[in-house]
Amino acid sequence: MSILDRRMLMAGALAATTVPTLARAALPPAGKLNFNILRQGKPFGRYGVVFVKDGETLTVTTDVAMSYKIAGISTFDYKHHCEEIWRGGKFVALHSRTVRDNRRDQIETVSAIREPYAIQITTSKSRFVVPVSAAPFTHWNSATLKGTLFNPQDGKRLEFAAQQVGRDPFPLASGAPIKAEHWMLRGDQQIDEWYDDSGVWAGLRGVFPDHSIVEYRRI
Repeated sequence: MSILDRRMLMAGALAATTVPTLARAALPPAGKLNFNILRQGKPFGRYGVVFVKDGETLTVTTDVAMSYKIAGISTFDYKHHCEEIWRGGKFVALHSRTVRDNRRDQIETVSAIREPYAIQITTSKSRFVVPVSAAPFTHWNSATLKGTLFNPQDGKRLEFAAQQVGRDPFPLASGAPIKAEHWMLRGDQQIDEWYDDSGVWAGLRGVFPDHSIVEYRRI
């Protein structure tokens, strides 16, 4: 274990008794969310989330598929599967698998387990810890945005400054706009999130590394 990991565990031990329970996330009545993904305004993929509640336990399963072709030849293919477990409003565990371009050497796996004083993360490349109060950045739960977040694809801690900027229009998949609560996240990534009047995730707009604009529009 590295010196950094030891320091984080010690800090987690001091903070463990005061870790807040997250506000109950707003869940869609149908128990699922589906989004069209657009890149530069053109179809790019699908994003789906399924919520299963069993007493105090909430299981959230996310599946993402994105692809891009030029002259019928695939130049980008991305698939991500993630399962989160929450109990009593607290993050408990996550397991994810990500595949790029259908290549075995481009497979990433993440297992994140909440322990008493830290979240232990094991990936296909390394092991490390993040603070016990951290949560995965999986978009659907706005209560996590002002806290410590980690990337469900590679497990790494994210550095964001999150700010609510009021209500403004965001388009659904149909093109019709809805007025929704707007959050800006600036830091490791540049992302804007919207949540409808009931608190359910309505969509996002982000910037890819190649500076293209990507939107998730709720169906």
